[in-house]
Amino acid sequence: MHFLPDTEEADAVAERYWPDSFKQVIQKDVRQAIGINPLANGLRHLYRNQDFPDGEQFTARIADMMVVGAENGADEGFDGIYRAFLTESPLPEARRYARYLWPRLFSPRLRKGIHQAVVADYSRDDAFQHAYKAGYSGDYGSFEEFINEVAQLVVVGAMNGVDNTLAQIYRSLVNNRPLPPARRRPRRLKGW
Repeated sequence: MHFLPDTEEADAVAERYWPDSFKQVIQKDVRQAIGINPLANGLRHLYRNQDFPDGEQFTARIADMMVVGAENGADEGFDGIYRAFLTESPLPEARRYARYLWPRLFSPRLRKGIHQAVVADYSRDDAFQHAYKAGYSGDYGSFEEFINEVAQLVVVGAMNGVDNTLAQIYRSLVNNRPLPPARRRPRRLKGW
């Protein structure tokens, strides 16, 4: 039999992921914000049409979906940042939705918590430090200013992700259809 090297083990060592411990903050804080929001309780009367045994499970499912939406929105924010890095263009503008679907869900405290977690994750990342030195030091006065802009883009992405998820949920409820699936994106491998 021919000897074939086990490349799976070597590949596993080579796989490096982007930091994402900030998603734990999203999971905990967004879920908590939903739990104290009166709109979540207002949706409970709709559970019978959705084949849930009780309103509690229904609102828990809504909360899970919104957390996944926030995580996916944060990933979409990073997509724009990574595209800017790869094309050597300015960072994208933070384009917030109007927040008409669930106003005041993202309190200043919630936004600040996610922002701080992103800064903690990415201020130590060598790729972001290199990106700043190689292409953004002229646009931002310091690395801290740059990484704060990155964090702001991620926070806005998370907020928009929740709104996108809510739009899908409302569309399902209005049309008397089952809740849409909510799937997390896979962890991001560092490609450069």
